[in-house]
Amino acid sequence: MAIDLPSTPELSPLAAAAYEQAQATARLVRVALQLEWTIFTRFIVGVIVVTLLTVIYLLLTLRNARQPLVIWERLNKPIVKLFRPWIFARLLANADPYAQSIDLRVATFSKGFCTGFMRDHKRNRNPFRSIHATALATFAETIGGLALMSTLGKKDRAILTSLKMEYKKKARGLLTASSDFTPPTYAAGKQDIETMVVIKDRMLDTVAIAHLGWSVDTKEA
Repeated sequence: MAIDLPSTPELSPLAAAAYEQAQATARLVRVALQLEWTIFTRFIVGVIVVTLLTVIYLLLTLRNARQPLVIWERLNKPIVKLFRPWIFARLLANADPYAQSIDLRVATFSKGFCTGFMRDHKRNRNPFRSIHATALATFAETIGGLALMSTLGKKDRAILTSLKMEYKKKARGLLTASSDFTPPTYAAGKQDIETMVVIKDRMLDTVAIAHLGWSVDTKEA
């Protein structure tokens, strides 16, 4: 025996039109969101790809450059600037492989002035659970060398001839080093130059002071 179910009451023309309008609006919003997300995703992917290609290009073109300040300034580009310390560290390691023995990053760099920081790692520690003296010396030599090299010409050369370290305190934790060098009036030929680097810890206590002697060979006065 068949049972008749009550039929759903039909919507009025006005209600039906409103319902269809709501459905159309919902579909339009859904399509708009999908399109916006697609554009945003493509934009993000495009930025990442361009940034990676730019970083690779800079690493390849600057790996043999001899003027560190020029390299640092060329890395001052939008987005790429965010990765400048890391890229510069890679290029520095290519020019000075021994610098890879410490976790060094340059923070600020201008003509005659350079600051950097070094993280505390187990591989750089001595038996007394503080940063090894040679790691501090490498840190100081690198920062001091960059400050000096930033004042030299493209054909000029500088060789470290002496290094005197004054150890004031056991070095632990994050360290910063700074070298502020006012270049003299360079004359063509060789001359002896002295620079100083101050290393401090997180408490801004002086950990070590480095006195570096350089033999500078200036090609052009």
